[in-house]
Amino acid sequence: MDEKPRIDAKDFQEPLWKLAEAMAELVIREGHKQLPAPSCVAENIQTMIRHAIATYNLLFYLNADERRENDCYWNNTYGVVTAPLVRTLIDCLYNITMILEKPGENGVAYQKSGLKKRLLDIDADIERYAGKPEWDDYNARQMQSLDFLIQGSGFTEAEIRSADFWQPMGIYILQGKKENPTPHQSFLKRFTYLQWKQYSGLSHASFDGYIGELPAGSYFVLDRLPHDERTKVDQMYLAVLTRHLGRAALVLLCIVTELQLYFRFKGHQIDERIQKMWEAMMGIFEVKEIYDERYEALLTPR
Repeated sequence: MDEKPRIDAKDFQEPLWKLAEAMAELVIREGHKQLPAPSCVAENIQTMIRHAIATYNLLFYLNADERRENDCYWNNTYGVVTAPLVRTLIDCLYNITMILEKPGENGVAYQKSGLKKRLLDIDADIERYAGKPEWDDYNARQMQSLDFLIQGSGFTEAEIRSADFWQPMGIYILQGKKENPTPHQSFLKRFTYLQWKQYSGLSHASFDGYIGELPAGSYFVLDRLPHDERTKVDQMYLAVLTRHLGRAALVLLCIVTELQLYFRFKGHQIDERIQKMWEAMMGIFEVKEIYDERYEALLTPR
């Protein structure tokens, strides 16, 4: 952790989120015409792109130089506890690419699963609090709102109740024989190895989350360390920060790239802007690794 990757965030921080926002607009304006699926699929993809953009921008906003250097209330632990948001970006990448594998099937399954979970939650509240007037009224209003969403999606309540649950990424990449994963599973599995895995551990407060590449536990118990060690931990933060912001940018760029590989949007210089972002971030180890393994061949003009 002694050296930071040699990159300049000014080369990609703002251009990347603007590129992602352009992609979100293109998906809803033009992409829905290409998707062999109901309109809700494009709408859900746009929602996840916007979720990813907001997560990405929060990480940069919170860790901006002027905030860390001039805000007397700033604490390095704030950056540490928000690092697992990179995992949120990974889940957006998984959901979007999983839908794009079979839009008509997976896109509908994604929506049905969310509606089913909400329906079962309301069922549980009705069962637990039945007979209490304030809860009866609340649950009735919740069910009415959900029924509106179900009907608006073109489904029946019976279809929602019989739907399968959406698979989390961890289960999906373990399907089938380990020695024969699909290209999509192999790509996503990359985001569960080593340094990527710590984000999940830290978000669940498991012990491995505190002792991984990011020495998160040290930041939470700084007062228990010898004084000379405290200084070293504080000085390490910039290296920690650079890696996490770089990884957040990488996942957002993967989302944008995967969408463009599927839709092949014309105009807005999308292809040129994507290639420029990859070049600007190539100083980050994980970026070069992912690019060399997956995108170099896919993005090279033929």
